[in-house]
Amino acid sequence: MRLEIVKTGINGEGIGFFKRKPVFVEGCFEGELVDADLKDEGNHYTGTLRHIVRKSDRRVVPKCRHCFKCGACALMELDHRKQLDIKKELLQGALYKYAKIDEELDDIFPSKKIFGYRNKLNLPVIEHEGRLYNAIYKKGSNHPCLIEDCPIHEEGLEKMRKQILDVLNRHHLKAYERHEKKGIRQLIVRGFGKSYQAVLVTGSDVLQEDLVKDLKKIKHLDSLFQGINTVRDPVRLMPDKLRCLFGRQKIEMKAGDYKLLLSPQAFFQLNLKQAERIYGDAAAMIQGKKKLIIEAYCGIGAISMYLHDKAEKIIGIELIEKAVRDAQDNAKLNGFDNLEFRADDAAKEVRRILAKEKADVLIVDPPRTGLDDELIVTLLKSKIDQIIYISCNPATLGKDLDLLKQKYQIARIQGYDMFPNTPHVETVCCLYHQKKDFISVPYEPKNVE
Repeated sequence: MRLEIVKTGINGEGIGFFKRKPVFVEGCFEGELVDADLKDEGNHYTGTLRHIVRKSDRRVVPKCRHCFKCGACALMELDHRKQLDIKKELLQGALYKYAKIDEELDDIFPSKKIFGYRNKLNLPVIEHEGRLYNAIYKKGSNHPCLIEDCPIHEEGLEKMRKQILDVLNRHHLKAYERHEKKGIRQLIVRGFGKSYQAVLVTGSDVLQEDLVKDLKKIKHLDSLFQGINTVRDPVRLMPDKLRCLFGRQKIEMKAGDYKLLLSPQAFFQLNLKQAERIYGDAAAMIQGKKKLIIEAYCGIGAISMYLHDKAEKIIGIELIEKAVRDAQDNAKLNGFDNLEFRADDAAKEVRRILAKEKADVLIVDPPRTGLDDELIVTLLKSKIDQIIYISCNPATLGKDLDLLKQKYQIARIQGYDMFPNTPHVETVCCLYHQKKDFISVPYEPKNVE
């Protein structure tokens, strides 16, 4: 079937139309003419690309040798300016679809780095011809794509990954075998500059002392952990309990002017420079000194660090107790005594706080699923002056804004290119309670290329 591709989907796939139904075809882009085999899925078709008859003039030669098989960087074959245009269209489309927001958005803030930006990897370990490799399972399949090099990894991170694999192979370790429940299952490495922490997720193995000694010899590998996971189909492979084989329990890094300590399970944005920009811009949206700021879904408290001089008191709320302990340690490390962190459900704790005192600003950075329904109900009943919503999913952002705009006026929406070469876009949205006059937020983003 010959098909004209007219736009890009949320996963970076090309979209055409046949018999008034959308056709989703991976591996092609807007403006291209393709031959594809179609499968009727009811309200849409999926297409398997056979041949590109006419290529887009925005195509480039991908930097990654695995790009065609891996599929993790769906936009890598497009020039970066076109990638940013697509992200803007996807964000604009989601906001209109779910919240009927049709104002023209500003351009997406570009990432300082297009390659070498990712500070953490979490990759399966598989065995091929007697050697261990990292791999990525292509979306919707059990077929692994061997990863020899990954250009989106920070240079030191990629070097560390290879050195760890070399040691594992010299000691003839095996990949995980689910019947025996033994072997190396996953390699997780995170690092900043010249300090890296690694986790080996294994079966019920006892890692030999000579192996650990050789891994300890790797320069800049400051800590190594083992996590045992023998669950057949786990929701996540990183276990809650880890055994430290050597080194420090937490890795130290800097975000802007602030020091942060991260345990292996702690969440932190994968693109440090872009995270610094987002947090700085979010802080700049808060005008004047406030009495109380609440940060929901605060994680290790990084955003609260950026807000420390914006309020007399800041309360961070996070469900995961270990992350709260990290946040408390980070506040002490930076000498901030006006930051308080609580381990609880965001909606319940926000409601408890508002029953006792007035909050001037609420800042939220929820997971991809967006805000809890209970939290939205609480916000609609509240009189919080300002909400700053940091989102990693335009669809759930649009759905949440559609509800919040009953009581809140949207002052600014800005997209950020957190993950170049992918269709993902991060967004910061500033809202004011409708009891206040609508104003434009008087701030200028920092360090914009």
